[in-house]
Amino acid sequence: MKKLLLLLFMLFSFGLNAGPMFQPPEELASKGKITYCATIDNPPRAYADADGNFQGFEIDLGVEIANRLGLEAEWEQMKFDGLIASVQGQVCDAIVQELFIKPTRVEVIDMVAFGYSAQSIVVNANNNSSISGPNDLSGLKVAVPNGTTIHNILMETNEQLASSGKKAIDIVILETTTDSFGQLQAGQVDAVGTTNTAAAYYVGSSDGKFKFAGSSFGKILDGIGLNKDRPVLNTAIIAALNSIFVDGTYSNLLKKWNLEGASL
Repeated sequence: MKKLLLLLFMLFSFGLNAGPMFQPPEELASKGKITYCATIDNPPRAYADADGNFQGFEIDLGVEIANRLGLEAEWEQMKFDGLIASVQGQVCDAIVQELFIKPTRVEVIDMVAFGYSAQSIVVNANNNSSISGPNDLSGLKVAVPNGTTIHNILMETNEQLASSGKKAIDIVILETTTDSFGQLQAGQVDAVGTTNTAAAYYVGSSDGKFKFAGSSFGKILDGIGLNKDRPVLNTAIIAALNSIFVDGTYSNLLKKWNLEGASL
């Protein structure tokens, strides 16, 4: 009931008079499609399979929203640091991505919560270092995807380490999560910092090569990113998402991709 009331409040905050629920704006209806921005490099949330087909929880969620708007889903794959500018510039209609809801982001785009995430540190299985959190990464080389929350957390950690007279973390900034784990497997870095769901996927599919270092930290809400200047579209997307929560489709998608821990 709390979920439903929260979402209904969000609907009113956007203004129901902007357009009927489930009815996309004419510009999208005439094209017959909605375009999403995403990195599609974050399994099991979104990734390309061996045949190049897009798979994952967020892919399914985006398709389900599109279906309820009577539209086809189209994906614009891009680097993480280009997502917000792309939805602002209407390169895409929404960001459907593990995008954390932060004050700096909601100043420039609207965000609608659809789950939770946290951060994790992953090391090679033969690594016997005592790592329980970011502060224990002092002096180590750690790979992170560019522009991500873990990247910012480690930069803040470096400020704390410097004030304590400790060695900084050598942060290796890469374009994708896949690149980060490739560096870890090759022994080019000591650890990878990433979201807990991406970490679980790579640890689980590594045949024992990777392991978690410490517990997850920094739990935060994920949200669909929307252009503030498109209230008709935003209202329709929120209404479609609300129906996905209410009829059980949301729970089924989380179960399908083993993401029950990310549930609102």
